[in-house]
Amino acid sequence: MVEILSLGNINLSLLKKTFGKLQTSEIIITSERIAHIKERHPIDYELFEQYGIQCVQNPDYIIKDGKNENTVFMIMKLPNTNLNVVSRLALETDKNGLKNSVMTFYRIRERNLKKLIDKNTVLYSKE
Repeated sequence: MVEILSLGNINLSLLKKTFGKLQTSEIIITSERIAHIKERHPIDYELFEQYGIQCVQNPDYIIKDGKNENTVFMIMKLPNTNLNVVSRLALETDKNGLKNSVMTFYRIRERNLKKLIDKNTVLYSKE
């Protein structure tokens, strides 16, 4: 059975202009996605445990994923690396009862962050 863990709430006002109304501000991660992160990004999982909630609740950047529908990158900058939470948003037009959810999590180098910013739409930046 898949467990669902709440990571808190995201700031809907930063997303509304681009995506319209979302079903909820809550963001979750499933046990299946946790297993994915542990398997595909094992070194990064410890960072997810430490900073995952901060990444989604207080990101330094929110970037619209130009390749995947209704998906955003929530980036948190750390002194020696950047953390990227890839999240699927539950729009009002989606099937009822869905929640915003974390798809994956991994570290991202500064030059790859710059590429993401250049190739996609930045919805929010702390800077």
